[in-house]
Amino acid sequence: MKRPQPHNLIECIRQNLGRVSGLYSLILYGSLVRGDFIPGTSDVDFFAVLEEGANPDDVIPRIRPILEECSRHLEPVEVDIAWEWLPNLRDPIRLGYPYKFLTVYQRDFRDNHVVVLGEDVIDLLPEYSLEEILPSRLEKLERDLGQLRENRKMMHILAGETARLMAFLYGSSLRKSDVLRTLEGLGDEEAVRIYRSYLEGRRMDFDEEFLRRFILSRVERLKKETGLSYSSSRV
Repeated sequence: MKRPQPHNLIECIRQNLGRVSGLYSLILYGSLVRGDFIPGTSDVDFFAVLEEGANPDDVIPRIRPILEECSRHLEPVEVDIAWEWLPNLRDPIRLGYPYKFLTVYQRDFRDNHVVVLGEDVIDLLPEYSLEEILPSRLEKLERDLGQLRENRKMMHILAGETARLMAFLYGSSLRKSDVLRTLEGLGDEEAVRIYRSYLEGRRMDFDEEFLRRFILSRVERLKKETGLSYSSSRV
């Protein structure tokens, strides 16, 4: 099956958005650039880099309608717009918000991004070691789980992210077929079932207790297998 390409989306945005005060750069990244976007399952992911002092409440509402309209033909689950101020990219963990694509999955962001408007920011980003970012990433999964009650949709998303992180730590890229193949190679049938349900239209096949147990047990397993120090942080 031929995967959707980003060219028409990028051209639509460039033709319709124009100059936006306070917007330094608009970057498209993730599955659409990587080549494994699935209509009805995947998101279209943008990163808006704001000039220092710019108000996100002015910039993001200005660009969102056009990004959503230009993305409509792709049938995404949602159009996600992450944002950060330009100076904070010098150290997203300590200065800004530690998005996964700027920290644990930064290599995929470096390899699979397109500058739609403005300037590239890749050279500004520090490259973190796994030892710096993994402990707090696993702890964040636990914290996020603790905040979810009677929200099966978000718990399915969190369980899918747990499965993807497992595959990544065992050598997978973020390409969906690679993640699934790695989970199958690990022989983790529950992780495979959870990830397959995501690939097949984000089906919600599992009850809350199953998902909770899966997330906690896999996070604990990864903590033990990595042997890193866990003391909480921000990733």
